[in-house]
Amino acid sequence: MKDILIIRESITVEKPVFEFLNNKYETEVVDFSAKDVEFIMASEGIPLVVAFVAGISASAIVELRRIVMNLKNVHICLLGSHYDYEKFEDLLEKDNIYCIDLPKPVKEFQKYFEDMLSQHEELNASLNANSNRKHTILLVDDDPVCLRTMSSWLQNFYQVAVAKSGAACIAFLGKTKPDLILLDYEMPVCNGVQTLEMIRNEPAYADIPVMFLTGVSDTEKVKEALNMKPQGYILKNTDRIDFLNKVNALFGK
Repeated sequence: MKDILIIRESITVEKPVFEFLNNKYETEVVDFSAKDVEFIMASEGIPLVVAFVAGISASAIVELRRIVMNLKNVHICLLGSHYDYEKFEDLLEKDNIYCIDLPKPVKEFQKYFEDMLSQHEELNASLNANSNRKHTILLVDDDPVCLRTMSSWLQNFYQVAVAKSGAACIAFLGKTKPDLILLDYEMPVCNGVQTLEMIRNEPAYADIPVMFLTGVSDTEKVKEALNMKPQGYILKNTDRIDFLNKVNALFGK
């Protein structure tokens, strides 16, 4: 079950906040369409709707009004400014409507958002139960800088473990089965291809998804290794957002 229905126009989204919500919770994302929202809510029963309302178009205002009027027993959180909320002043007296001002740094937004959730025990328990079920990712790389950087990108959304060699990776798998392995293609002694061969040859963890981490100069070699059926590869010069998007996509986020 999804945790949050996010309603937005692409031009109105505060991207860091959107990224936080999309990564921490199970979300469904739609445009401002009362018909689409009604269908999703009827079929999925999502407990919380978050709408990005900063600078939305006149047609989106009309659709959001219809949405708010239709969703009587659902919590609705509007993200925008006091100026944006004035367009819905007559609706803000409803007990199920909340507002969080944007822009805000993500950590500050998280505090306000979690404070809002804490006011409603059942909603808070539902969302936190799902968000706490984090997938585990094993990072395998001999470069400590890469390990540190990628770990910092992932740790807010996933359980992260690290291994500095192919041998350390196999030893880890003997104790714990992660949901994804991000595997450096070029490592000394036992490179990524050799490590993946060992993973695939062990029935206990042969089915773990593996994505190669590679430098630009390695991409042709990696393409040759795709017949081993990894889930793909990520370039090491990929920026944080693209990196997270590729990882999230594997988990269907």
